[in-house]
Amino acid sequence: MRYAILLSVSALIATVAVAAPIPPPTAREATLLIEKLGSEDFAEREAASKRLDELGLLALAELRAATKSENAEIADRAKDLVKKIERRASNDRALAPTTVELDLKDTRLDAVLAELSKQAGFEVVLGGLKPEELAGKKVTVATTGKVPFWAAVLKVCDAGGLQVAGTSGFFAATAIPYTPRAIKASDGELVRVAANPNFAVVLEAREGKKRPASVHGAVLIEAFELPKAAASRSAAMAVLQVWPEPKLAWQSAADVKVTKATDAKGDRLLPDFSHTVARPQVEILKGGKVIVVKNPDGTVTIVNPDAANPLAVGANFTPNVRQAVVKLKTGESIATELTGSVYGLVRSQPEPLFAIALDAKNEVSATDPSGSEATASLRINAEGKQFVHVKLIYDPLKVHPVRTGDELPSAKLTPDGNQSVHGLRITDTDGKAFSPALASAVNDFDNTRQRRIVLNLKLELPAVKDGPSVPAKLVFWGTYAKPVGVPFTLKDVPLVGGSK
Repeated sequence: MRYAILLSVSALIATVAVAAPIPPPTAREATLLIEKLGSEDFAEREAASKRLDELGLLALAELRAATKSENAEIADRAKDLVKKIERRASNDRALAPTTVELDLKDTRLDAVLAELSKQAGFEVVLGGLKPEELAGKKVTVATTGKVPFWAAVLKVCDAGGLQVAGTSGFFAATAIPYTPRAIKASDGELVRVAANPNFAVVLEAREGKKRPASVHGAVLIEAFELPKAAASRSAAMAVLQVWPEPKLAWQSAADVKVTKATDAKGDRLLPDFSHTVARPQVEILKGGKVIVVKNPDGTVTIVNPDAANPLAVGANFTPNVRQAVVKLKTGESIATELTGSVYGLVRSQPEPLFAIALDAKNEVSATDPSGSEATASLRINAEGKQFVHVKLIYDPLKVHPVRTGDELPSAKLTPDGNQSVHGLRITDTDGKAFSPALASAVNDFDNTRQRRIVLNLKLELPAVKDGPSVPAKLVFWGTYAKPVGVPFTLKDVPLVGGSK
């Protein structure tokens, strides 16, 4: 299901990081700069705001205190800076990269990928037409210390003549979908295969020119040439492909904002906001019994011309959830430099959204910033059986309760999974988890503007020898949808369409 994005993109605009390093602050720099926020000189106020924004988290404590200043100018500017810095820090946390370090000389390419997989915590494998011809190739790859995963992948690609074919089950339009096969490399060694292709990065032999690429945190953005069938006379276009690390649950691409685009002469290229219609390529195979429609987004549809509702040719180009389309008012075939941000939604890793200390005498409530809330009470019947009654309310557009099979940072999976019921996990004072049984459940829906799910659950806590004793804490584990901005700078981006 594609969820509605409730937050306007304008609220997501993140500042693209400057290339120059930020000088370390002095002991009293933030305090002195905050005083200048109230200066009578506008230029001095602006310069102080800019420097405080550069300091970011280093100045956050002082800025929070300054929001209560009696000087209205200082208080207002401090509030704006706090929001901006906190939003950027939250964005950086959501996109924090896995870091790796490679220093391998004259090593089999497949062995290099094995080492990269080991450090990253997810598989990186060879795909494409003939991975066996690549696996035994000797390469030398060295990173300068710890680097983001995707930066290391690009180095490996340069060394081995590779390109990204796909990640987490999504593949480039020109790539062959990955199928694990037991084959031997040209040197006789078995080629590594992905145990879980939906949680792996697949590389293949590079075809044609190297793609323009930009790494920010856990995301690689590459520029692809738009299929000729999707070309428009009104605008020159390119497809930006988002490649998140497999650990990053990318949900959708909401928009793209171009802040700078130039041609070979250094002249500025203007964004185009017109609606573009593109047509698929149609190929009628021998005998006319099967029609192959090559869609502008790179997918292929097989059509039976004798069907009651044959496919209508002439669909709009629709990027998938990991693509964004850039449109420029130009007839140039190359954008020498393209800078901006792709905005989208990611889903967080499982985390405790709130916790309740259970009380045998009273109901206890808790809430979290997403608007989820719960009321829980511990009850013991005449037979000594223990029950926890829970009323759980949450917004399904924002929060997903963890599933029983999801791994939690503080809990090992057991035969009962993570021992949660609808994301609710109950432990005793020693942290031992109960394996609750659902005694009763009533589902409802709060049909107000918030449109939240309401669950009334009765959880029975069976007594187990050497198991947990008295229930002490209930934790609601879940993931949440979070808007992010991924800044990029791309060189020599191929453009299709447009007119001079």
